[in-house]
Amino acid sequence: MDFAIFDQTGTKPLIVIETKPLGTDLKARAQQLARYLSQLPELHFGIITDGCHYLFFGDLDNPNVMDPEPFFTFSLEDTKADWAKVAKFLSKFSRDAFNATTLITDAENSRYRQGMIDKLAAALKAPGEHEAFLKWLTEDIYKGKRTTAVMERLADVAKEAIEPTLLRVMGDDFLNKLKERIQRLNEGAEPVAAQEGANVVKPESAKPFEAESRAQADEKGRPAVETTETELEFYRAVRDICVKNGYVADDILFRDTANYFNVSYKRPTKWFARFFGNGKRKSIVTWVPVEDARAVAAGFEVEASPAALGTSRVYIESVPQVWALKALLTRSLELSKTAREDSPAADAAAQDETKPALKVVTSG
Repeated sequence: MDFAIFDQTGTKPLIVIETKPLGTDLKARAQQLARYLSQLPELHFGIITDGCHYLFFGDLDNPNVMDPEPFFTFSLEDTKADWAKVAKFLSKFSRDAFNATTLITDAENSRYRQGMIDKLAAALKAPGEHEAFLKWLTEDIYKGKRTTAVMERLADVAKEAIEPTLLRVMGDDFLNKLKERIQRLNEGAEPVAAQEGANVVKPESAKPFEAESRAQADEKGRPAVETTETELEFYRAVRDICVKNGYVADDILFRDTANYFNVSYKRPTKWFARFFGNGKRKSIVTWVPVEDARAVAAGFEVEASPAALGTSRVYIESVPQVWALKALLTRSLELSKTAREDSPAADAAAQDETKPALKVVTSG
């Protein structure tokens, strides 16, 4: 073996490492590791590398019989790698943290998790091709005879149900992390963008995110929050509309986030207007049902909002148009008072409630 890492007594090998020339087919040469694992009862981990690509093998299925597939891999030339996760994984092999038993469990969990991801992804992409999944999904919903035509129909309905289901379970925290990951992937792909046929993910193409990059990220990589004059103009217009309808100005609050600008009543969880003002198109999300919103926002483009963000979305060209939506905003304010606290959109606001609400009071 090229390298062996022993326990603190220096008698039991815990990890073996095989090194090969750059560009070697590592999986094809991994049988050397299999021989070591079969001959040394205390050995459960082997690594093979060409200096750029790293494959981690174990004996998860049968003790001292190396699994045919690695349980973890990474490559230094992978521009899309999540290096924080790679570092976290590698830290488990440090001298102070190494524990063969827990590492085996972690490796098993990682493999199970990836298997579940692959299986769920395949079923969600094509539910009609996974009969057991489709049967489980519809067993309490459809009680009739399941002919071929019926199953094809249910498969089409299931496919239509998947997107709104995912949006319902996606909270704002999840969406923020997804946007950060899309941005990282895009930044990592920039060096090859000029290659013919390169497929680069553009952050602005990922719905429901409208906002472009608003500011530099903080030291933890999270999007920084920068309140713009347009957002403050929006707040002042909404506040003045509310005052003209009998509300107290001090009760109309705002809170800015990395993805949208909230206006709420008395406390942050009682938001009634979400302004998306930094993207190519400006829009307002409210609690008003779509059909009602279309009725009171005649002349404006109205659509259903992703469930994680609110109920309806109205597109505007500029902030002054907010005054033409005063009926929509006051209706949303009333609905916010009875909005479910356990809804995804309300949960997002609740995450900020521990922070002091930002309040702006201006004369006139």
